[in-house]
Amino acid sequence: MSNKIIHFAYKCLLLLGIFLGLCTSIKGAQPPSNFKIRAFYLDFRAQVMTVSAIKNFASDLSQKGINTLLIEYEATFPFQKHATLCNHLAFSRSEVKEIINHCTSLGIDVIPLQNCFGHSEYILRHDRYAHLREDTKEISQVCPLKIEEAKKIFREIFQEVAEMHPSPYFHIGADETYLLGSCTQCSKVEKSLLFVNYIKAMCEVVKELGKKPIIWADIILMYPEAVQELPKDLIYVDWNYGWGPDRFGKLDNLLKLGVKMWGATALRSAPDNIYLTQWMKHFENLVTFLPFARSHGYEGIIETSWSTSGTYGFHYDNGWEVISMQPIRQVYPMSGFQILVDAYCQAANSDKILNPHDFILSYAQQRYGFSNKEAQTFLRYFSFPQELVRKGKDTKGTDITEIIKNSKEVKNKFDKISPRQNINEFEHYRLMLDLRINYLRYKEIEFIFNSSTYDVTQAEKLLQRLYQIITEAEDLDNRFIDMNKNYLKSGQAKEINTLRTEKMKELYQALQRQTKTLN
Repeated sequence: MSNKIIHFAYKCLLLLGIFLGLCTSIKGAQPPSNFKIRAFYLDFRAQVMTVSAIKNFASDLSQKGINTLLIEYEATFPFQKHATLCNHLAFSRSEVKEIINHCTSLGIDVIPLQNCFGHSEYILRHDRYAHLREDTKEISQVCPLKIEEAKKIFREIFQEVAEMHPSPYFHIGADETYLLGSCTQCSKVEKSLLFVNYIKAMCEVVKELGKKPIIWADIILMYPEAVQELPKDLIYVDWNYGWGPDRFGKLDNLLKLGVKMWGATALRSAPDNIYLTQWMKHFENLVTFLPFARSHGYEGIIETSWSTSGTYGFHYDNGWEVISMQPIRQVYPMSGFQILVDAYCQAANSDKILNPHDFILSYAQQRYGFSNKEAQTFLRYFSFPQELVRKGKDTKGTDITEIIKNSKEVKNKFDKISPRQNINEFEHYRLMLDLRINYLRYKEIEFIFNSSTYDVTQAEKLLQRLYQIITEAEDLDNRFIDMNKNYLKSGQAKEINTLRTEKMKELYQALQRQTKTLN
């Protein structure tokens, strides 16, 4: 066993010990319990699965102990009265019914997530709803003092969504409302009261529909002063993607009230993107947080899987009129993450703490038919570090040349193993590594282009190198489209490819222009 693998196993145990050690100071710890709600979250904000892919995914989850799907439709829900909100990827009403009926037949409850406070860009971008904005330019959040106007609109939106979902639950988001207190009137009110009064109003609307409201817990943990004024039947989701329990604020401020708590881990989260996946961070998240959630009596657990950061860049016209919006950071589709899906399913249904090392080795043999030796190579794929790269180094300080060398070494070994079963699924791992190496090679060119020693005489040589990288990228584009053609809605894979290669193609055009000036 390599020193790096031993180090990783030690790190997992150390993290678990530290995390559970911190937890002993939080009141309310209980003997380990099973989760009543074992859920998986689907994010349709930036990547939208086909109906068949959703149904296949639900069927798979139902065989592995998952009993709930939490779906954030955003602009893909088939609104009728509020059809202004629908984008080009919106489902039809018959498709939503087909998804829910299929899940119901499997014993899976489908809970809708309908944001009404923060993360409301797709609503507030439209003139029809602009009067609700907290800020004229930064349009992510509804002003919490405009309660009556918001209730009028969200009562109708909630009703459209709720009437298609028989679930007793309704998630209203409420996370990351970082603009609290921004406008002139809101700045005069204490932030906890701003949050609590608005959430109380939205919960009233949810309960009018006969549903139980759910919110993310981060903001009330940040501003807990008025927490006791929130409805007693409100369900809080403590989302924790690998940090200590008091990241947002003292968790005991909620636990001591005896509120209903669910937890949430992450299969994809920052800084993951199309060419970077921090696999072991997500395994460690399962190792540390699920035991904590069990020991504190959390009734449910959700595996989130974020296709984007949840923040957007905008193309504006005069007066901050939004022409278009683009999600910041896109992640490789969930089609490439079956191993983490299955790790979560196992961890959520067992009191035994997940051992990532043993799980990956066993998974390699059972899922893909690998030998013991091949399984070790498979393990190495997931344990080698992946970080963002800027200015010729990654966030750990490793030089880009060394990063490329290490990545190619992993690829050379990984390319020598061939699965005997689930072959198409396995090919996503190969493609993800190839995308990363292609990205790293581009970043090396970009670093040279931005260095203080670069001048126009180097343009032709860089152009030749970049041509090879872009040629390779085009082959990767085709592989990506082919492998996700039945998983993502039509056109999605092409859009992701365009965004992934946009910057390298812009640099290529700049180098072409500079090369011509020398002739």
